[in-house]
Amino acid sequence: AIQKQSLSCPVYLTETYGIIGYDPELDETIELMEKDRGSEKGCLVAGFYGGAVAGHDVDDIPEMASNVMVIADQSKTWSKVQMKAPLQHGGITKTCWKLDMAKEDGQIGQINLEEVPYFWVANSSGESAGVSAFTGDASEAIQSLLKDIPDGRTPQGVGMFPCFTRGVNQYGAENVESSAIQKALSSKGKHKDNQIYGMFAHGELGPSAFSGFTNKPNKLACEQHSMTTILSIHTKED
Repeated sequence: AIQKQSLSCPVYLTETYGIIGYDPELDETIELMEKDRGSEKGCLVAGFYGGAVAGHDVDDIPEMASNVMVIADQSKTWSKVQMKAPLQHGGITKTCWKLDMAKEDGQIGQINLEEVPYFWVANSSGESAGVSAFTGDASEAIQSLLKDIPDGRTPQGVGMFPCFTRGVNQYGAENVESSAIQKALSSKGKHKDNQIYGMFAHGELGPSAFSGFTNKPNKLACEQHSMTTILSIHTKED
């Protein structure tokens, strides 16, 4: 697929515990996750992000970035440098790779995978983004965050990073939290412009106490949570 698309943007992959994303055939957000603890088999996720910047060195995060999505392995490398990063949302995964594509005569040739301890994705323009961590009702969490959207801004995408003990393992049914979030967005007429992305994590990366929006590159305290869902809302000008 990468060869056919001739992608020139950075591409990162992770083997994780489940993924969350939009299915165009079903026209809805779905959760694909591994049921039961201890029987994980993993799935692969592409980690590149159009219209943004990505990397695997914390020192390369743009100075004006107000928030950053982080996917980190279990080596705890990220925990040693996370204080250098702005507001974070993401999770702990199994393995991360950077995909290197060698080009020959303008065509993609050999593809190599370089294992990295973490990767990040950020918007270099200082977008206003909201982040929150919750353990209770997803509908209440998204409604609370939507109420805090700054004047003149509107949602343009939602990130969701639940613990892998949540989802079908907690509710006994699939798509419970993602459906609640999508319903809240749809009620505001934002369905097609607000597709949900994310993954199930073995440790969720998010703010320690902060909940709300910021467009400043503040080094807000963040930590690794447990049995939690991290929610993020990206915005654009009305």
